[in-house]
Amino acid sequence: MAQEIKSFGDHVAGFLRHIKLAIATFAAITVIGVVVAMSLPDMYKSSAMIMIEEPEIPEALVRTTVTVYATKQISALNERIMTTSNLVGIIEKFDLYPREREDTPTRLLARQVRQRIKINFINSEAMTPQGASRPFVAAFMISFEDEEPEKAQQVVNELVSLYMAENLKARTEQTAETKDFIDSEVEKLDSVVAELEQQLARFKEDNADSLPSLNMLNLQMMQRIDASLMEVERRIFSIEENRINIEAQLATVDRNQPLMLPDGQMVVGPADQLKALQTQLTMMEGRYSDSHPDVVKVRADMAALQERFGLNMEPAKLDDQIVAARARLAVAKENYGSSHPDVLTAQNELAELEASRQFYQELTSADFTDPDNPAYIQLQSQLESLDVDEQALVSERNALRAQLLDYERRLMRTPQVEREMAALSRELNSVSNRYWVLRDKQFGAEMGQELEMQSKGERFTLVEPADVPLRPFAPDRLSIILLSVLVGLVFGVAVTQVADALDDSIYGSGAIISIQGAPPLIEVPVMDVPNQGGALHGLMARLPSLWVVAVPASLVVLLLVVHFVVKPLDVLFFSALRAVGL
Repeated sequence: MAQEIKSFGDHVAGFLRHIKLAIATFAAITVIGVVVAMSLPDMYKSSAMIMIEEPEIPEALVRTTVTVYATKQISALNERIMTTSNLVGIIEKFDLYPREREDTPTRLLARQVRQRIKINFINSEAMTPQGASRPFVAAFMISFEDEEPEKAQQVVNELVSLYMAENLKARTEQTAETKDFIDSEVEKLDSVVAELEQQLARFKEDNADSLPSLNMLNLQMMQRIDASLMEVERRIFSIEENRINIEAQLATVDRNQPLMLPDGQMVVGPADQLKALQTQLTMMEGRYSDSHPDVVKVRADMAALQERFGLNMEPAKLDDQIVAARARLAVAKENYGSSHPDVLTAQNELAELEASRQFYQELTSADFTDPDNPAYIQLQSQLESLDVDEQALVSERNALRAQLLDYERRLMRTPQVEREMAALSRELNSVSNRYWVLRDKQFGAEMGQELEMQSKGERFTLVEPADVPLRPFAPDRLSIILLSVLVGLVFGVAVTQVADALDDSIYGSGAIISIQGAPPLIEVPVMDVPNQGGALHGLMARLPSLWVVAVPASLVVLLLVVHFVVKPLDVLFFSALRAVGL
């Protein structure tokens, strides 16, 4: 079965068939719109403008520590001000929503107050030094809507006071927090710098002789000490040569000067006399017998001389006695303790024998008697003077060698000291640089705090205070009525088309074709019988032509009303383009 396709005339005919339904729908929607428009309460809107003024003092001279953009700053103020507690306070202070508060908790009404508060930014543009345009927020509007104009004004004034007070408080707190933070960081770095300076000072004290700055001085001192050491060595070598010469001269000079007796005989020492008597005895024993008076006399003189001067000891026999005493002492120590009487007796005996041997050696030595020969004494004095000078030079040489080793040690330690001191210095310089940078920032923070405390920085200024609105802001009753009329027309037409689509009656040949699949044999038009049905019937007959004229005329009237009452059509057109992003 073929599907019926309706033409525009069919739709018009369907509309005319159900025109009563369309009129009823249009009237109902229009009445509802008028009732709603008239029943809505008047809403008054009060607004105030706050301008964001630039700092009084140029930023090049004193920089503020509050660097938040205006939009972000105002958003942060919104979060602080639009709290439930503040909004509840505003509701109670100005007695907002008196009827709703009888049944609803005040805290639940805070959301409605927040929705009625509007913040609108006013942007402007400025030219940068490079010639580019830079947008910025120059001011912002605070508005509030309420059924009573006086309350709307009071709430806006309260909000303005809160914004200005909270802005000043927030900027002051931010500058104070910034200054406290920088102060604490400066204090920490100050202690670190002091500690590093103490470490560097202690390091220099501990290595005062190996500092890199003393490297050249240490080299010069080493050269001087080396030259002095060479001079001392030369003088010691000269003293050695002089000693050899003096000792050679001393070997050829007698210690004692021979004495001449009045009878012309020479006086010699006991040892020499004993040697002379021994020589004489040897010669006489070769000539005479042991009982010869001369032999006996010489022996008697030798015995007397040995007895008087202690020269009667026999060295070989004395050595044998010492060996025997040492053996007895060893046996006694092996058998007894160190404090036993036998051990002590053996020790005393050995000490006496060794003392006797030492005394005999001193008697028989050439140095037994003090020299009295002036030449010998002079040479010996020169030799002793050379010994004293040599000892002094040796001591000086040892001191110079110690100093040279000390300076060598300093030079060897200088590279390590230089590395460690350079590391400490780098760390100190790094911390010092950060310290002075923070000190500059600390001064800037202090100036910024003073700037904010004296309200010389960026601040809010009320340039347009809120006043009592004279005319209601909402609702727009005319727009609501016009909208209801438009909606009524649309729904009225739509209802007739839906009703016609649901009607199964046959009103033309198209319906018959759609049912039986073949056109009818003949179609009889509607007979227009004069005077049957009266004027109403004539009007109904002319309705299709009237509809064609009335619909465009109604649209033209509607557009004129919107243009002159609501908003100009060109403004609405460009607003619609901007809304869709064109």
